[in-house]
Amino acid sequence: MAHQTLARRHAEFAANLRTSDIPPEVRKGALLHLVDSLGVSIAGAAEGEESGAVARALAKKWATPEGATVYGVGSRMRPEMAALVNGSMAQALEMDDKHGSSLARPGSTVVPAVMAVAEDRNASIADALTAIVAGYETMIRLGFVARDRFLERGYHTSCLIGGFGAVAGVGRLGNHSADEIVSALGIAGTMASGIQESTRTGSTSKIIHGGWGAHSGIVAMDLASAGITGPESVYEGKMGFFQTHLTPIKGELEWDTAGAGLGSVWHLLDTAFKPYPCCQLMHAFIEAAKQILVDMARDRMDVAAIEAIHCKLAEPGLTLVTEPRERKLAPELRHEARFSLPFVVASALLYGDIGLESFSDDRLSSPTIRALAARITTAEDPESDYPAHCPARMEVKVAGRTYTKHVPFHPGSPEAALSPADVLDKFARNTQWLFGNRAHDTAEALLEIPETESVALIVTLLGEAAATSMQRA
Repeated sequence: MAHQTLARRHAEFAANLRTSDIPPEVRKGALLHLVDSLGVSIAGAAEGEESGAVARALAKKWATPEGATVYGVGSRMRPEMAALVNGSMAQALEMDDKHGSSLARPGSTVVPAVMAVAEDRNASIADALTAIVAGYETMIRLGFVARDRFLERGYHTSCLIGGFGAVAGVGRLGNHSADEIVSALGIAGTMASGIQESTRTGSTSKIIHGGWGAHSGIVAMDLASAGITGPESVYEGKMGFFQTHLTPIKGELEWDTAGAGLGSVWHLLDTAFKPYPCCQLMHAFIEAAKQILVDMARDRMDVAAIEAIHCKLAEPGLTLVTEPRERKLAPELRHEARFSLPFVVASALLYGDIGLESFSDDRLSSPTIRALAARITTAEDPESDYPAHCPARMEVKVAGRTYTKHVPFHPGSPEAALSPADVLDKFARNTQWLFGNRAHDTAEALLEIPETESVALIVTLLGEAAATSMQRA
């Protein structure tokens, strides 16, 4: 048998995947990831968020009478534009799901693309879930090829590979042939982009990374359907995706891992739900801070007496959340603060937790947070197993005592997984601004809609919950 390119293997998997091929627990997991993605999109579209203002401005500019819904805003757009906005909102507050070692974030790329096309075509929930599974499994496997090497170069891995996952999902939803999906994957390679400089400097262009992947996937599939052809060697080719983005390539690329287990191993189940609205690199540090606060309370130690804090984490994440130091100590924008280890650790120690309220304007300008953040030093952790996990090592010195914590698994990882109830609670917190006291009931209702129903029923349910909340207000 002739050697198959990775694009061909991914395309044939997506084209041939059927609802009956997917185990019940995987379909159930896909639905939970769908609900989570809807919730984080709605959170990003909140009127009080920087990203919410962007969503409303674009809704006025790009509105159409038909198409797909922009969650949290209610306007409709062409599917590819709705996917761009919904995916951007899903990534805006850093709460979209993420697969560990592949660095894929399919909840802000695959889900918005599939849902926009599914709504526009009046597809069933069953077909949408099958497409979501195809997209997750493709995107995650593609992330295995290089793992964290894109990040080392300054690229945002999830944005780079998001379009490929979206192609697989949209290709499955539209019953496209493997040949068409191969071409669309090749076209997506031309669109692949995403740099991390905005994360380092505090600008907000990174929030569009999820949306761009979703948008690119839809457009690439449309172009392939219209007759544009893409290179089947998009991944392995001399001028293909990996060679152009990673040359000179360090170490061996994991081609076999990226194509293994399609249809039998389901990596969607290993994809982490994020509990906190900030960069996942810092989630274990939030847990470490909580544990240290318990120990300090036992010893009757006051947070105000903290003298020094030392945090250790792996590169390239260390640089991402600690440099440039002057900006990380005093972030000016909410988005900037979500990537500041000093700000997040200081906030967690002072307030006991991190939530949406942690990034309010008052918190950003708090002299108390800034003073404690200034006592934080950092170093590289040579023992970290990143990117498989995002562990934390933290040391806090208080009045002559030293408190040390090692949190090996970030919250949401398979070893520290969020339960379905946790995910529903997260949805309720994220959507309370829109649904009020109906937020939790809405989450439960979404999980109970029969798969035979149309995706339009999901949109209707969201709209009715918002309308009822507004009437009560």
